[in-house]
Amino acid sequence: MCSGMKSKVIEAITKYSLLNDVNRVTVALSGGADSMSLLNVFYEMKDELKIDLRAAHFNHKIRGSEADSDEQFVREYCKSLGIELFVSGADVLRYAKENHESTELAARKLRYEFLESVADGGVVATAHTASDSLETVLLNLSRGTALKGLCGIPAKRGIFIRPLIMCTRSDIEKYCGEKEISYVTDSTNLCDDYTRNKIRHNIIPVLKDINPAVENGVMRTACSIAEDCSFIDEFADREYKNRITNDGLSVKNLSDTHISVAKRVIMRYYELVCGDTADNFHINGIYGICLTGGRVSIPNSMSAVCENSILKFCKLNEEKFKKTNFKVEISKSVNDLFQNGQKVNKLFLKNTLDCDKIVGKLEVRTRLSSDSVKLKNRNGTKTLKKLYTEYKIPLCERDNLPVIADEKGVVWIYKIGVAKRCAVDENTKNIFKITTETV
Repeated sequence: MCSGMKSKVIEAITKYSLLNDVNRVTVALSGGADSMSLLNVFYEMKDELKIDLRAAHFNHKIRGSEADSDEQFVREYCKSLGIELFVSGADVLRYAKENHESTELAARKLRYEFLESVADGGVVATAHTASDSLETVLLNLSRGTALKGLCGIPAKRGIFIRPLIMCTRSDIEKYCGEKEISYVTDSTNLCDDYTRNKIRHNIIPVLKDINPAVENGVMRTACSIAEDCSFIDEFADREYKNRITNDGLSVKNLSDTHISVAKRVIMRYYELVCGDTADNFHINGIYGICLTGGRVSIPNSMSAVCENSILKFCKLNEEKFKKTNFKVEISKSVNDLFQNGQKVNKLFLKNTLDCDKIVGKLEVRTRLSSDSVKLKNRNGTKTLKKLYTEYKIPLCERDNLPVIADEKGVVWIYKIGVAKRCAVDENTKNIFKITTETV
């Protein structure tokens, strides 16, 4: 046994309490050097650790016969050691295309779903190393990230543990050489088609020229950031509990909360509703509407909507919008509204226009971002956006509601009424009656 390798694994298990009250460990086994090292380390320590050791292999079916060969290699190796092996697979490329996801994200999602399904009350050990953690930090940094993205790969997250997190890739290679452990090499790891590979092959070698122990240096930094992150998280947890309601997340006076805490509160709500994490770009967008109200698009065909100081996440149903159409009829007649001093129904007045005040032709359409109007019996001109907010029109309906405009601008708005310049009065001779129905 390579003492350096074993001591680092034991140190990680002890420091991060990876096996507390655990008697079943399933190793995620790809057949590569990292996972084969992990399996062998646990195999040699299984009696000492008093664990039931198993393995699980997921075939991504990306590399055709090469992937099938890797699966067969893993099957034979586990059989030789008498280790129970669980095997599954999926067409990752097709799944990624159908779900509009990157190949890397789709592979990770399907692989982790499988691993969770075979854990059987124990933990799943993945072969992430200090070198992988360094790549993750650099990848997150290049894309823009909050503090959490600079913490690297955690040693433990739920049922997933990373016993090799204190080992570098060179530690793995040395161990495999000393123990004469066979392993397979994923051909996709040798090219720069994937983002992580570009970092591994082109950036990290430059950093190693500066500091050969760059993994250890970044790990120390990541640990320090993680400690600070944990401190802020405690405040965010308390704030979140005070704001979560049955209607959504209350964001009233959120500007009084430190932005670092506020964004974490939003992230917790996002994780609760969406079952995933959001990147810093989308969290910033959601934070913006929490201060002003409004709607922004977020991943997975969803929208973040903030109305009346309540934040919600809604699934966009594009098909529903396509089918919800309004039939608007405009009929012309002689004005007899004010004859004989009769009272006029206010609702009727909200849906009538003075023909002679119309400029050019009428057009029925939905709102434009530049639309504004001065309503009858109101002072000042307002944008439709402000009027919709004032009249509490749901955000998800606004882009689908009918508006009537002439060549000068908006003259009528569904559910709200007519522009002052086209409203009927005692001098009106001819009117347009507006009727609507959904079809």
